[in-house]
Amino acid sequence: MDQNPIANPSSGLAPKFNIPATPPEGNYKGPPEFPGSQSSQVEAIARSYGSSIVLRRWAATMLDFITFAGLLGTLLFFDNPNLALVFLGFIPLYYLLLEGFTGYTVGKYLVRIQAVREDGRPPGFVKSLIRTLLRIVETNPLFFGAIPAGICALATKKKQRLGDMAANTYVLKVSDLRFMEPSRRTKAVLAGIFTAIICLAVIPNVMAWTITGYPESEPKSTVYQSKDGRFQLTDGAGLGRDSSSMREIGATLVLSDFFKNKSIVVFTYPKEEFGSDLSLEDFYLVMKEERLDKTTTLIQDRMARINGESAYELTYRGMIDKEEYMYIVTFVDTPEHFHEIIAVMGQRYYEEYGPKLRATVATFKETMGEI
Repeated sequence: MDQNPIANPSSGLAPKFNIPATPPEGNYKGPPEFPGSQSSQVEAIARSYGSSIVLRRWAATMLDFITFAGLLGTLLFFDNPNLALVFLGFIPLYYLLLEGFTGYTVGKYLVRIQAVREDGRPPGFVKSLIRTLLRIVETNPLFFGAIPAGICALATKKKQRLGDMAANTYVLKVSDLRFMEPSRRTKAVLAGIFTAIICLAVIPNVMAWTITGYPESEPKSTVYQSKDGRFQLTDGAGLGRDSSSMREIGATLVLSDFFKNKSIVVFTYPKEEFGSDLSLEDFYLVMKEERLDKTTTLIQDRMARINGESAYELTYRGMIDKEEYMYIVTFVDTPEHFHEIIAVMGQRYYEEYGPKLRATVATFKETMGEI
């Protein structure tokens, strides 16, 4: 039986196979990225933008700042100190979670831009954390506003700020993200979230301006009793009891505002520790010598009246951590105790807070455990 002859490879009749050459060792970078992939689309869109996208981002940042201002007004409207902690925690979570898992903030949602990663999806937690940390410097209104972020975005080809470059994220127009368009349900949820935030920032402030006013415009007078129940102060300067500071420094009463820009501290000393013949004036002179040293500057030294009783007042300036503070120290006595009432504030707040704190100190009176 005849058999088919094996073709001679050199005859040109052998089948042709396109076998790729083995890439040089160490140079293989995986399969090529096709021009139509989502990552290349996102980058191409970012490269196509002009300065208009930076203006949109700036507008979004300003709208976010306005939202924060509105929420702060809401905090004042409800007049609840616990809400201050909620507000402080809300700001980082606003960017970290809201932008991380939706790509939007209130500002971005209103001007129709979205933060996305290279595949067009929202940044996610890790990338959002990087963006949020760098935002502290780039868009902080207390430092340079949004100027550093704007300069960086204008100077880069992909219109990225430092946070974008570090996290490998982009900010694109929503109209250019149709290939990642969310479902109707997702759109409805997003609309609900941002409508709720906007209403919370706007409605209480409108009510305050037109109907009720802010409670802080007329601070309520609050009576605070010492921990031993022997005296009380009536405060109208917006202070609150600071129990942690009382324990830390061993005071019988500490009042301060939330940010501790102003405080009143009361120390109580049993007269029996000084001897029966020590007068209030003697006690004042001893304490004056102790309070004033080379680091302080005497401003005023005078007699005062507290609830009709004689008292001594010492006003001086001192330093704490290289910052100047003003001290108004009032010395008063009750039958069994001497009391040192110290009002403290930053020097730049003295003209504003000094009279209010003096008014609170002037309400000092003995209660013997009853308010």
